Amino acid sequence: MTTSDPDPEAAAVSERSYVQVALNLPLRREFTYALPPGVLAIPGNRVRVNFHGRKLGGVVTAISDTTDVPPAKIKVIDALLDDETVLPPSLLTLAQAMARTYGCSLGEALDATLPSVAKRRGQRLFPHVEVQAPPDLAMQAVLELEDKHQEQSRVLRTVLEFGGPMAIQDVRRRTGTSDSPWQTLVKHGLLRKVMIAEELEELVPAIEERAVRHDLNEHQEKAVKKVAESVIAGVHRTFLLHGVTGSGKTEVYLRILEEVRKHEKSAIVLVPEISLTPQTVGRFASRFPDVAVLHSGLTDAERGRQWQRLLQGKAKVAVGARSALFAPVQNLGLIVIDEEHETSFKQDSTPRYHAREMAIVRGEIEKAVVVLGSATPTLESIGKARRGIYELLTLPQRAGAGRLPKIVVQDLRSEPKETRRAGVVLSRTLVVMMEERLKARDQVLLFLNRRGYSPVLLCPSCGEAVKCESCSVSMTWHSRRGRLICHWCCREKRRPEICPTCQHAGMHELGVGTERLEQVVKELFPEAIVARMDADTMAERGAHERVLGSFRKKHIDVLIGTQMIAKGLDFPDVTLVGVVSADTGLFVPDYRAAERTFQLLHQVAGRAGRGEKAGTVVIQTYCPDNYAVEAAAKNDYDSFVQQELVYRKITGYPPFARLLRVLAESHSETEAQQLLQQACVPLRSMPDIELLGPAPAVVAKVKDLWRWHMLVKCFQPASFQKAMEAIGTVEDLATRTCRITLDVDPSSLM
Repeated sequence: MTTSDPDPEAAAVSERSYVQVALNLPLRREFTYALPPGVLAIPGNRVRVNFHGRKLGGVVTAISDTTDVPPAKIKVIDALLDDETVLPPSLLTLAQAMARTYGCSLGEALDATLPSVAKRRGQRLFPHVEVQAPPDLAMQAVLELEDKHQEQSRVLRTVLEFGGPMAIQDVRRRTGTSDSPWQTLVKHGLLRKVMIAEELEELVPAIEERAVRHDLNEHQEKAVKKVAESVIAGVHRTFLLHGVTGSGKTEVYLRILEEVRKHEKSAIVLVPEISLTPQTVGRFASRFPDVAVLHSGLTDAERGRQWQRLLQGKAKVAVGARSALFAPVQNLGLIVIDEEHETSFKQDSTPRYHAREMAIVRGEIEKAVVVLGSATPTLESIGKARRGIYELLTLPQRAGAGRLPKIVVQDLRSEPKETRRAGVVLSRTLVVMMEERLKARDQVLLFLNRRGYSPVLLCPSCGEAVKCESCSVSMTWHSRRGRLICHWCCREKRRPEICPTCQHAGMHELGVGTERLEQVVKELFPEAIVARMDADTMAERGAHERVLGSFRKKHIDVLIGTQMIAKGLDFPDVTLVGVVSADTGLFVPDYRAAERTFQLLHQVAGRAGRGEKAGTVVIQTYCPDNYAVEAAAKNDYDSFVQQELVYRKITGYPPFARLLRVLAESHSETEAQQLLQQACVPLRSMPDIELLGPAPAVVAKVKDLWRWHMLVKCFQPASFQKAMEAIGTVEDLATRTCRITLDVDPSSLM
């Protein structure tokens, strides 16, 4: 009997290691691949693999010497992309928790955890476009292209307004267009494509942004001591720091961070918006030299370098917006969520995670302390604090010489009839107070959470408004630009001279936006220097810092803005704040409308009287008896919470239930409706669940896609898990022509 020689290929296969790879696809499973002989990998390494003929990047989640998959079906990875892991084990665990909680695949969660820029090493060139034609010819081309090539017109104008080379990805994001428009403009010589090496600028805080060290009051000292004890002990706890506006929450964060750094630990500080980042970053960087910044305003190269600094331990404090939660800091001791009530902490694309909830999960994983700070905590957070799940710390008084402002509620129904008919912009009371403050050389903030000149262009004859052809919403009139713009899809068109429906000559501008408010203020106070901060005026690079810097230096008398001026900004010479319309968000068909209105009014009122001078707030409203407006006028957070909880309990909304929203979008309204009807079948018989819908979404059509949604209220943790398991199959319902989206704990029902 003879024996055959051993097969060397079979022996090599038997000695191979196998890896589980998570891909950024909506498939809730990992895929088995083999490592090439002699190649070693660990969980967290990135690899490139062949998946159905496509080269895709993935992350190794597990390694094994054996597999149940037939060896003939297993492909070898194309390449191992890391010499060392770029994903610490704690972040891999966090991504797994995110996938379970928010119903996405592990690959999708890992993609959010590990931004693509983190993969890049060294200097890279990034594609930008800049204006090649002379400015006057470029502006003429914007007008000529508008009718037949609207997207090209929009792209060219956006680059012109930016005032320099603009990253192509930013062009696409701001204009809602593909690559085709800018490529055509380059071909015709109006734009020029340039490759720019983005160097990381050193983080040097401006002198005016430095955090002056203040003596702590009794309440601040108690809060610092409580949190620091947990940090030093290395015990995970979640604290809710509830402090009135101007109570010195930032100083408390800084003192806690000093204790964190003394004990060789790292920290992550999350702020809600890019407009807050310069001031917040400046304060932290002035005390701690090892700060890294992570937010959407950075270029890819800058963000990648900051990520590497954190990964290599060269930076110990990460400050930034939502995605900074995933900063690869080592020996994490503290996570701070400033303004924890802000909706911008909820991601609006897959994975639809909430940074606040995931911060607490990361704190549990790494035994770090989590501090949630707000003057107006969400009902969910204050409820958990009152039940003992979070530890409540309060700062009931303003720090230093600051005093809570006097608040005046101005009933717009008492204004003259002719003024009301034209649309009240500034009441008589607010105008008189502005005159007094401007004579005294004080500064004024005017808040209106609606950009443009007028939100509706209406025919006075037939009552028809000019609507977007692609979305079921009215188009907003922007006077300076001379265009009607849809704020959902970015479509633009010229103002019609006659009504498209009844041919009546002349259209009526209904409602007030920040642009119209700016015009009225300049007409009433021609000597005052007026500036506006909204998405239209902040399009130019560096505009945020420039305007806020000028306002701080008192080069601006009146600052008008949307919610980007309502929170977190500290200007001691602001003695008057005017809320032009408190009703803007009050009647939005969303169960959080009253809560958001109260939070916004309370926060914007907090911008007044932060220095030694007394402050006054004027709230203009047609609904002075509304409980949210009344509570904001009295600075009475507790009474608002008590009233709102009654309504939430009756209607079965959070915090008395968890919500799951399923949205279907299709060019066929019938298909969207039928797919949701199919998805809700297994949910109807489940206990402790209430199902609303399917029904058309509030905005029933966006970008030519019909939208239907359904809402699942889960009243017990067990019912939530069962609903998630049932809804987990909705991705199987999606077709090539209908997109299905699952949103856990949605921040908006629009």
